[in-house]
Order: sequence, then C-alpha cells, then structure tokens
Amino acid sequence: MDETHLWQAQPLILGLRDEGTPGFGADELLPWLAAHPEVIAELQEIGRPESHRRAVDDEVSFGLYAVSRLVEILISPFQPVVDDPALLAWTTGKPWWSGPIPSATAWAEFRRAVGAVEIAEDAFHPFFHEVVRVVPADDPDEPVSMVEQVWPGALVGGMVLARSGVVVRAGASALDPTVAAKSCLYWAWWRRNRLVRDNSHGWGGSSQWGTDFRRDYVVGDELHYNVGVRLDPRLSKTAEASELSADDRRELLRWRHSRTVDVGTEEWPYYDWLVEPRA
Repeated sequence: MDETHLWQAQPLILGLRDEGTPGFGADELLPWLAAHPEVIAELQEIGRPESHRRAVDDEVSFGLYAVSRLVEILISPFQPVVDDPALLAWTTGKPWWSGPIPSATAWAEFRRAVGAVEIAEDAFHPFFHEVVRVVPADDPDEPVSMVEQVWPGALVGGMVLARSGVVVRAGASALDPTVAAKSCLYWAWWRRNRLVRDNSHGWGGSSQWGTDFRRDYVVGDELHYNVGVRLDPRLSKTAEASELSADDRRELLRWRHSRTVDVGTEEWPYYDWLVEPRA
C-alpha cells in the first residue's frame, strides 16, 4: 500500500467548501465516486478485518484522514447546533468547516456507494457509539444504555468509518450529563455540537492534511483500537507525560472524551492502543 488514491477526497472537500450549495448530496458525491472507483477499492481493501495486522504508510493514513473529514461533514445535518463559539473551535472560535451543510440523505448515499455497512448494535458500546446527549438516571449506579440513535455509524469491512451518534441514559457514576456530552472529543476534526480536537488543529492549510487516521477494527470476537500505533513502534509513546492514570488513559482511548471529570483539551491520547474482547 505504498500508493494511495484516497487523498483525492481533499480536493473534493475543498471544492464543496468553496462552491458547494446547501443541501448538496447525491448529485455531487455519486459522480465523483463513479469517476474514482480506485478510492472505493482502496477503502474496502484497508477495511478488510485482516488489514488490522497491516501497517500503512503515511500517505495512506493521510488519505484515510481526508476521507474521514468528508464523513464528518456528511454526518453534520444530524447534530444539534450549539451557538457557543467556545465549543466549536478551541483556537479561533469559528467552526472548522465553513462550507454548506449537506442534505440529510447524503450520508446514506455515500455509505451505499462505498460499500459501507450501517452499525447495528443494540447495546451501547463506546467502540461503536459516540455520546451526543445523556439522559440522567435517578439511580447513580445505573449503567449506560441506549435511548435513541441520532445518526447511523458505518463499518467498511471490519474498520470503523464513523461511530453512531446516540442519546444514552446513565447514572451519575457512569456519565456526567454535561461532561460526557460537551467535553473535548478527541480524534475529531469538527462537530456542530461540541469541542473537538485532532492533530490537524493548529496547522496551516497544507500541513493540516498530514494527519493520521485512527484505525479501529472489529476482528471476530475482539475490538482493536488505534491499530496503527501497535503496528509502528515509533508511535508507541504511552509514557507521554500525563497526569491521568493508566485506567483513565484507557477510558479516554475507548470513549474519545471525558465521562465524569473533564480532563480538558491538552491530553495526548493519540499514541495509545488497546485490544479487548467484544462483549
């Protein structure tokens, strides 16, 4: 996988930003995908469960990241809109995406076109689900359960392309309603409803695209988180200075955000990885 076509998602995104119209969807996405079948083929190859053992070079990872930005734009119509600038971008107070919002059907059309399968998990799990809102339970020890789906997530083969956005119910011991729904979401470029951070933020127009994509895979009865770090010893920096305990780092890797105590925006969980059994 030394060559990649996935990077072609970048000019598509920039074109939609500068020339797209509100409600764009199939008319813009499907002709582009039809003209770039190599993008679909490469995405499906990397998504194969067996590819969790395969290291990819920087250009492939950067190409996957470009595709992930397109996905984040496509799921945006389903997100609640928060007007507080501090929640939209941690540097400028402006949302990272300045282009139009797509149609509510664009995400489904894209999934079908690339051969992605909708996540269909009945029980909540942070591997598959992103918390959008928390309904407080009277019992502080009530575990997290799913109330409703806000947007569907997707798998390409065994690889998570996007987690499902969900409303959950939980006791205060499991989730603080404000912290879990509004604390910084790591490994995310843009959301309309919360603070986000990934390694592209803070870089210039060209450099920001040189960001690695986090690869998570379902492999049989196992869940593999952030496999690129495990496959590349150069990235294994789990001793990175942090005041968090090992358990807290593990939970930040699994959930991608704080649960009961807000750890802020300056943690560095990008070099942790995990394999756990699928419940």
